[in-house]
Amino acid sequence: MSILEVIKQTNNSSPFRCTRLSFMTAKITKIGITNDKISGRGGLLFILRYIEKTALYGLISDVILKKIKVNPKGLQLQQFLKQILACFFDGTDMSMTGFDAKKNDQGYAAVLENKSFEMASSHQMKRFFAKLSIVPNKLYRMILHRLFIWRLRIEKPRIIILGIDTMVMDNDSSRKREGCETTYKKKKGFQPLHICWGPFLIDVTFRKGSAHSNHGTDYIDCVTEIVNLIRSEYSEQVPIILCADSGFADQVAFECFENTLKIHYVVTSKIYPNIKEYLKDLSPDGFGEFRKNKAIWKYVEFGSKLSSWKQFRRCIFTKLHMDQKGQYILDIEKPDSIIYTNIGMCQEADDKLLAAGGQKYFETENIIALSHQRGADELIHRSIKELATKEQLPFKSFGMNRAYYYLLVISHFMFETYKRDITPDVIPVTAYPNTLRRILIDFAAKITTRSRNIILNVTKTVYETINIEQIWERCQSPPKIQFA
Repeated sequence: MSILEVIKQTNNSSPFRCTRLSFMTAKITKIGITNDKISGRGGLLFILRYIEKTALYGLISDVILKKIKVNPKGLQLQQFLKQILACFFDGTDMSMTGFDAKKNDQGYAAVLENKSFEMASSHQMKRFFAKLSIVPNKLYRMILHRLFIWRLRIEKPRIIILGIDTMVMDNDSSRKREGCETTYKKKKGFQPLHICWGPFLIDVTFRKGSAHSNHGTDYIDCVTEIVNLIRSEYSEQVPIILCADSGFADQVAFECFENTLKIHYVVTSKIYPNIKEYLKDLSPDGFGEFRKNKAIWKYVEFGSKLSSWKQFRRCIFTKLHMDQKGQYILDIEKPDSIIYTNIGMCQEADDKLLAAGGQKYFETENIIALSHQRGADELIHRSIKELATKEQLPFKSFGMNRAYYYLLVISHFMFETYKRDITPDVIPVTAYPNTLRRILIDFAAKITTRSRNIILNVTKTVYETINIEQIWERCQSPPKIQFA
């Protein structure tokens, strides 16, 4: 027997004979190319269809087209709007050059219901924003106002609580920006003025970084415009409460709210020396307690009139006694605050609040709770920054950055309405943009054509997990924006 035969016989009888294991059969051994239209952003179709059906494009066109000219041979305004909104909701690549990659992605174009030639390049998008740069603040704000009235008429609140604040956009790493100036946070950037109603930004004034809270007459003008809008388009009798921090504590504004607008305000303020002297003489027995979870605040109420004021106003002093962890706070570390309000001191506004069933807001503890709710404004800032994925704005021109930011704010408004109108049973309405992206946008889809139908195909798991059929039906008939 030859040596080869011996080895062959030994191998055949050996207990260690090599076999092909089952897990080895699933190994990828080659890479290929497919011409199928596949996208990893299948959920964009749904939110863009929702936006189309709400008539948002018609609203923006009706307001903006008065100021800009669109070449009839090129892409139309709706195409630019759809693609920039898709960019915001997608959040993968927020740079202008990212549009060049999207233009060559057939799967992405199919999800947007576009042909490849209908996709905008980076140069086209820059020219689009250059045209929008001449559009003044008031026209963008008009769009937000119409969206605000749209939601008011749907939700029908009996009491409207507004918040006002500024948001610092840190552009310190992108200093070559027109209007990019040092903010109060010692960073160079922009500082838009926001008015919010719940999770919605209903009025925005895009401003340079050095524009503080009470800059010029922006504060009073914006509040006045919003109040007049509510009175004319929604209800003359609905009570309005404005909440703000110490940057908005201003005698002129208070007089406007009390005497002209007839609304309530709850505004924190600085603790001036004369207030400190008065508080030293107060007995601890005269303080009440306000509890929120495990935290305890001590408070006392009195009338206060600063040296430049013409009248006394209702004033509430609070100091933290126990934090959220149940830890008592030393006197030297206690964060103190002063709250000024006209609730209970403005007859016409008080009558409206009582008629709407807002008796609880006259109580001191509920006024403190209103003041503490201002922290929700910061959550809106976090949400819009998460939608944008970064604080740096893309252009050197102030006007182009302003247009970019207003479209971002409009996108955020529609992001909030989408959660309420379409997906309240899929994700919480308090979910942040990244949560919506992971669950409702970032899933694989294949676009096919069959029997004259264009079909978006998803996996069975996606289909059943988020009830995609019901979402699709809801996107076909959302509540429409009335802007005529």
